[in-house]
Amino acid sequence: MSLQTRLKPVLRFISEGKRLPTYLGIFVTMFVLWLLSYAPPFVEDFIERLELVIYDQRLEIMPRSQRNPEHRIVIVDLDERSLQAEGQFPWNRIKVGRLVESLRDYGAIVVGFDVTFPEPDRSVRDLLEPVDLSKLDPSFSETLEEIEPMIDSDQYFANVMQSGIDVVLAINFNILEDVGYNELPPSIFDVSPELAEQLSLRDMSGFTGNIPILQNAALGNGNMNQLPDEDGVVRRVPLVLRYGNQLFPTLSLEMMRVYNFAESYELITELYGDTEVVTAVSIGQGAGAFVIPTDRSASVLVPYMGPSSRRSNEFFEYISATDVLNNRVEDGVFTNALVLIGSSAPGVQDIRPTPLDGVYPGVEVHANMLHALLESVPVAQVSAEEESTESLFANFQNTNQIQFPYKPDWEEGALFVIILALGLAMSISFPFMNAAIMAGTAIVLTVGTVWLNFQLWAAYKMDFSMVLLTLVILLVTAVNLIYGFLAESQTRKTIKGMFDQYVPPAHIDSMLADPDNYTFEGESKELTVLFSDIRSFTTISEALSAGELKTLLNDFFTPITEIVFKHNGTIDKYVGDMVMAFWGAPLDDEEHRGNAVKAALEMLEKVEELKPEFESRGYPEVNIGCGINTGFMNVGDMGSTYRRSYTVLGDAVNLGSRLEGLTKFYGIRLLVGEETAKQLDGFLLRLIDKVKVKGKHEAVECYEPICYEASAGEQLKARVAEYHQALDFYHNQQWDEAEARLQALLENEPECLLYKVYLERIETLRDTPLPEDWDGAFTHTTK
Repeated sequence: MSLQTRLKPVLRFISEGKRLPTYLGIFVTMFVLWLLSYAPPFVEDFIERLELVIYDQRLEIMPRSQRNPEHRIVIVDLDERSLQAEGQFPWNRIKVGRLVESLRDYGAIVVGFDVTFPEPDRSVRDLLEPVDLSKLDPSFSETLEEIEPMIDSDQYFANVMQSGIDVVLAINFNILEDVGYNELPPSIFDVSPELAEQLSLRDMSGFTGNIPILQNAALGNGNMNQLPDEDGVVRRVPLVLRYGNQLFPTLSLEMMRVYNFAESYELITELYGDTEVVTAVSIGQGAGAFVIPTDRSASVLVPYMGPSSRRSNEFFEYISATDVLNNRVEDGVFTNALVLIGSSAPGVQDIRPTPLDGVYPGVEVHANMLHALLESVPVAQVSAEEESTESLFANFQNTNQIQFPYKPDWEEGALFVIILALGLAMSISFPFMNAAIMAGTAIVLTVGTVWLNFQLWAAYKMDFSMVLLTLVILLVTAVNLIYGFLAESQTRKTIKGMFDQYVPPAHIDSMLADPDNYTFEGESKELTVLFSDIRSFTTISEALSAGELKTLLNDFFTPITEIVFKHNGTIDKYVGDMVMAFWGAPLDDEEHRGNAVKAALEMLEKVEELKPEFESRGYPEVNIGCGINTGFMNVGDMGSTYRRSYTVLGDAVNLGSRLEGLTKFYGIRLLVGEETAKQLDGFLLRLIDKVKVKGKHEAVECYEPICYEASAGEQLKARVAEYHQALDFYHNQQWDEAEARLQALLENEPECLLYKVYLERIETLRDTPLPEDWDGAFTHTTK
């Protein structure tokens, strides 16, 4: 047995009904789940980029964090105006110290530098290096040695940092060069070196720190790094970076620690399998500790409040550094403020692209972070009179508002369940929908997914992935639409191929317009069947050659078929000289009885029209007999694997064939069963007989539709009425009265075989004892 033969039952099972699109939908769902868990790196990167685009659009559209006026965050900008007025940066440390002194005098609490000081400032001796001091008066050298400590700019700056203002310096880490410049301050994270190495944090290869005198004078040190995503856009900031086995906070987080008098940090982790994963960073320990949830790399998404404020001061106030140095700032601007010193000047190269602004100063990224940190933890006003942290923490109030957007740890598991459930539901239900409903449902699901995603963001700042969820909706919909299109095309092709020669063109058009309403499956319904047979066909065929016989049949069947199609009939088959047709399938036809009779009457007229033409060709005379019956029949695509046809079967069909055969017995051309005659309107009917055909025990009345009632003359109607009176006498066994009327009718129609049949019966029955329940039925023993 060949493989194709073995697979045929399997393929038939899969393709039967709606199974194939369901299986395809399930396959697509499994494919999306595979992408969720095991996507190749390049595919994973592509999906991540799409998620980033969605993130940016959502951040742009949805309401963002609002500025809290209670949080004073001011940016001192080393802008172009300051550089032109004070000289190119880096400035002399004395000038930087004066800047910090001014901020202290204005009332600032914490100052954070978004610049580093990796080199000692140039001393007086550096400036006098070109001069040969040995040639000068010795008193000059003595005076220089005496005043040198007093004018040491680095020492001056260090002294200022310890003169009543808290200063946080920046450390610049890098991930490419394995070079350490200066020394790093000790880590203040309460975590063992072993655990620090195991955690999934961002690793740095090198760093640029501050000179020791400044580093030791500062109250804190934080990294200034903002690691962009793969597209170069800064969306997240690592709260913690790792260098070796040491951990270092970001600048804004360190300013927050200093602002809240905390001594250290603590990493909050959870065990996932055998791996410790970071879930949050705690500022401080014990009472007064504040927890900031993070992702597993200790990063947070930056809750940008809007585009940069460097021109509008909408979210953060920018003050030019030269205005601070020259006391041109209004009172109250820096009171109880947290100040970030950085540069928006293009030449300083601290401009970052962000989701809301392509040109965004890096220092303002820290400002957004600092604002969110202040909003998400308990906050109290700090006054100069506070001497201990105990009274300060007593005034703290917790906030339940989520400030940092985040991806939940359970996102992947939730996505797996949602994709699986949604994909299966769509795979099972979509095959039973038409294209419009399916597309509408897909649009509703997509819009619902977007709406729910945006609601999770608005209510919980939850950055829930949407690409794969949308992808499963689109793919399952596309699979079903494509399958539906191909299946419809195949159905159209099948319908046209199967019915093109058997169904009127109008039927074909209707079926193609709505193929789902038509099935090739077997069904039982009330139909009307017609059989038409050429009389004495054997004699005709013997008188003609094969070519002539073929021409005669073609010329005969063509107009007969046109008549059937004209009256909405379906050609079942041609068998030799017989044509079989039926009404009511595949298209429903409430007038199937009347249409069949109309077709039969027109067929009889057409035969009369063909007689002169056939006679002119030398063909024998052609006459036909038609039998019509109505009843429940089995209709459908029937046959074998090799050949099938759309046909009807059943007792009602057999009776129609028997009625056609009886037309010769009664000498008439058209005979219909009583189920057909019962609901016929507009035709002049003549009851022919009550018969029991071969193989049947129940008697059936059969009628002859003579013509349309409207076209029947009074004389014809009177003759039919006279005939029915004769039948009444016959059924009542009043033989003489019946015989007299039939004789009178025969005199007017001497060629009518029907009258002769009844007269012969009367002769036989007059002397025959009949049972009491005799109903006049006649039993035919031949087909």
